[in-house]
Amino acid sequence: MNIIQAKAGKGKLLLEAVATQCDEGINVYLGGGEKSHIGCVVLCQPRPSLKQDGSMSATASVLNVLGHKDDGLAQPLARELCLASGQTVVVTAGVHIDNAAAEDIEGFLTLLAEIAGQIKENLLKV
Repeated sequence: MNIIQAKAGKGKLLLEAVATQCDEGINVYLGGGEKSHIGCVVLCQPRPSLKQDGSMSATASVLNVLGHKDDGLAQPLARELCLASGQTVVVTAGVHIDNAAAEDIEGFLTLLAEIAGQIKENLLKV
């Protein structure tokens, strides 16, 4: 198994991830903000596109803890890693800021791109 840690941002706008690649899949924990926790789990599986043009797509299944919206970060990360690797990906995520503003959420989405890049570069060697 290959294991890497990825980090982006600072202070309350900090994302941290631990990614493990096994023989046939990737498991990621994504946490950050003021309180890391478990807020959702996303399972993403690669499949041929429904367009039937030979391209690949992915199907995601989401389980949220009641009242949590961590899938807003977990789902795009799972999808990106799934399509890049062609493997099943599970992302467990928990990122929390009290009274998060729109700019906080946008900041996390920007940081998520950095996290995804680090994982792909170091784990997938893409």
